[in-house]
Amino acid sequence: MRPDTVTPEYMPTVYDLYNEGLSFDKHYSSGNATRMGTFGLFYGLPGPYWHPMLANQRPTLLMDRLQELNYEIGVFTSAHIESPEFNRTIFANIPNLRIRGKSKGNAAERDIELVDDWMTWYDVNKSKPTFSFLFFDAPHGFIFPADYEPKFEPMSGPNNPFVRSNDSDPEPIFNRYRTSTHFVDSKIKEVIAKLKAEGTYNDTLIVITGDHGEELNDNGQNFWGHNGNFTEAQIKVPFIMIGAGVDKEANQWPQSKMTTHYDFVPTVMKNYLGVTNDIEDYSVGEDLYGEFVDRPYTIVADYGDYAVVSEDKIFSLKGNGLYEVKDGTNRLLPQQEIDHERMHYAIELLTRYTE
Repeated sequence: MRPDTVTPEYMPTVYDLYNEGLSFDKHYSSGNATRMGTFGLFYGLPGPYWHPMLANQRPTLLMDRLQELNYEIGVFTSAHIESPEFNRTIFANIPNLRIRGKSKGNAAERDIELVDDWMTWYDVNKSKPTFSFLFFDAPHGFIFPADYEPKFEPMSGPNNPFVRSNDSDPEPIFNRYRTSTHFVDSKIKEVIAKLKAEGTYNDTLIVITGDHGEELNDNGQNFWGHNGNFTEAQIKVPFIMIGAGVDKEANQWPQSKMTTHYDFVPTVMKNYLGVTNDIEDYSVGEDLYGEFVDRPYTIVADYGDYAVVSEDKIFSLKGNGLYEVKDGTNRLLPQQEIDHERMHYAIELLTRYTE
């Protein structure tokens, strides 16, 4: 989800939560597509660790710990979770896992169904602590119900949001995307209203984020969508924390400084689930409730490659061992010398948990 949709006009509910809670304006996903973006969020590890986790069908330690503490876990996704194989990784140990809903409709119809299913599940599971994951899909396909209002105009047609070139006007496509995020915002509003009606809103930690960004030719290189490069347009997402245990005034992390998907697991494990291990034992992230750590860059991945990125520099490493050095707009820099500092950083992270 693009951070620039979190406005009073396009996502009013999420915008209110953004102002109410703890929010970070320079938050990087762990990937530029669903697999690696979701993997890093739930494991606190970089994308290349996906492959051994899948081979061994190893769920995340977060799910292990929630089960140890007798949490009821509900997973509600619009798209099915067999591709990427989250049923064999993140949620491999969840009994009676909801692989997909019953709806045969489009992403918007499935998003409606997942909220309905969550509400039914939430009503049943009131005697135990709960953890739920609601994964909307409408913005992924720029989709919303045919009769949905408001629609932002001018808008591209429903069957051609990606008919574009480097000279295409992004505004009609962007308006279609904005309308889909406004629709999802309306479903989030229903979830928030349910928590407040049940009297559990203040006792619940709510985290709102996205798996990846969505480029609309932001850098003038004819990139549209995601899984195409490692610029901020494709990896920067909102990250908002509201509710139980969130102390916005006392927090030491500046809103404008870099945070990452890797920070979610250690923050929750340490502050909510009683884990006392050093964070480095299980994650490359940081505790967002702890002392601020000023990071110059982070590691992100796609399905085959990875990169060490900052706002103005992308040091990407290919699966074949080649590398490229680009600026923040994905343009090759004149000097292509290997960045030894970033290379060492990547090697350390990618070998830390291999023994």
